[in-house]
Amino acid sequence: MMDRSARAALDARTVVAPDYDALCDKVAAATSDWIVRHPGSLVCLAAGDTPLPVYHRLVARQQAGKVDLSSVFYAGLDEWVGLGRADRGSCLQVMSDGFYVPAGIPLDRRRVFDGLADPVAECRAMDQWIRARGGIRFTLLGIGLNGHIGFNEPGAPDQDGSIVVDLDDTTRAVSAKYFGATLPVRQGVSVSARSLLRAETVLLMASGAKKAPIVERLRSGAPVREVPAARLLDHPGLRLFLDRDAAGSVS
Repeated sequence: MMDRSARAALDARTVVAPDYDALCDKVAAATSDWIVRHPGSLVCLAAGDTPLPVYHRLVARQQAGKVDLSSVFYAGLDEWVGLGRADRGSCLQVMSDGFYVPAGIPLDRRRVFDGLADPVAECRAMDQWIRARGGIRFTLLGIGLNGHIGFNEPGAPDQDGSIVVDLDDTTRAVSAKYFGATLPVRQGVSVSARSLLRAETVLLMASGAKKAPIVERLRSGAPVREVPAARLLDHPGLRLFLDRDAAGSVS
């Protein structure tokens, strides 16, 4: 259980927006400002539904001359094992269509997991990419209904580098929303929580009333083995972005 002082410290690093649109505006502005200040750095972006409108806003900010999104490098956060670019809902499809292509990010400035390749080899290749660029310095994450970040699921390996993970029942159950159908996905590959924790800046966002229970568990200091996002709570560069529906009791 998180004590009163720790909870107050977390609340001081929490931004509550009145609605989802305002939340995405705030996260896009924070991300854009960070990129402007840190050219040449490595950024890791989540591919879930929650941050997708943020990427649309980043592209708009680039078109308005406020940021050069190709001034940094990108590491994909995760991928479903067995899915590729042609599969609707794969992380590669979502990020390619929703961000990399509209933003004009050159192929040599991004590295993503190939869900159709050997997952262990993909983890090694991603780790090499990250090391060669000095490590991840900024990451934008969402929190899953089960508290996961990327595919750092409850009970996932606690280790350095990228990991192959057996997907939690909750993750498999909600996967159909991405694919438009139920697919037999059983594993994922992901940058590990330990690697993400080395970033200087971590933005964690959540939206909607369905996320309020897991946000409250996070803010209450739930065990890491049950809520993997709780690993982030002691990170000095963490900022928690919520809309009013997800914020629950946060003032």
